[in-house]
Amino acid sequence: MDVLLAILGQFGLYGLLTVGIAVIFAATRVVNLAQGDLAMCGAYAAATLTGAPFGTRTLIALVAGVPVLLLVERLLLRGAVLDGLAAMLVTWGLGMALRQGAELVFTGTARTVAVPVEGTVDVLGSPYPAYRLVCALTASAVVVLVLVLARRTGWGLTLRAVADNPDMAAVLGTDPRRLRTLAFVAGGLLAVLAGTLYSPVLAVSPGMGFNLLVPVFFGLLLSRPGALGTAAGAALFVSALSVLLRTWLSDTLAEALFYAVVVAIAALRSRPWIGRFSAWFRRPSPAAAGAA
Repeated sequence: MDVLLAILGQFGLYGLLTVGIAVIFAATRVVNLAQGDLAMCGAYAAATLTGAPFGTRTLIALVAGVPVLLLVERLLLRGAVLDGLAAMLVTWGLGMALRQGAELVFTGTARTVAVPVEGTVDVLGSPYPAYRLVCALTASAVVVLVLVLARRTGWGLTLRAVADNPDMAAVLGTDPRRLRTLAFVAGGLLAVLAGTLYSPVLAVSPGMGFNLLVPVFFGLLLSRPGALGTAAGAALFVSALSVLLRTWLSDTLAEALFYAVVVAIAALRSRPWIGRFSAWFRRPSPAAAGAA
């Protein structure tokens, strides 16, 4: 049970970050390499605004993030979005600027955030820290909500249409600029929320964003563009792999093997025969085809 709860907790963090970066990639075809550093900003908001309740700090971080993300998208990304490499370099530079700015203001010393919910709860006979459980359930609920919105609303339909064929979506009346702005802000806010929620269980430091970006980036590699459900599934896989390896092996060996396994899977996924194999499973059955 402890392992399952640890996987759930890790999934909440990776799920928010991976689904957020997948939303941005679906609309813009830009890999936001500043996603982890946006989470770092949310964590520092929770670490510095100690005079306010934790929920208020989370709300302040999200509200303050909206105009910042709007400015970044309109001033830095709007002209570079047609060039994927240039846009990715812009987000890389943004992440570096955020890290350096945090180190300049807060120094490189790690900070801790007081846990807003103390004590433990009994989960099927296993004691577990109460806030870790609240945090994991809250983050997982937000991920599920985003998936439902992407699947059941007009915004989600438009996002999938742009991800599949942006030119055709524009012909049918979709405003690509507006959707790109909305997607970048929404995806960035998911990262800020992840950093704020998980700040009491992580060491808050300027370099934490880069450490978070690596497994999230691998989760994006394992998912399909525009399919947020596969992004969430990839985040769950990465979370389970990370927790299980750290349970069975030492931290150093687990980290090395984690990267080796995920890189190997990402490399295999790009093979043509893998695509044909997965497409074979997606074919409708003869009975279903006949009924149609």
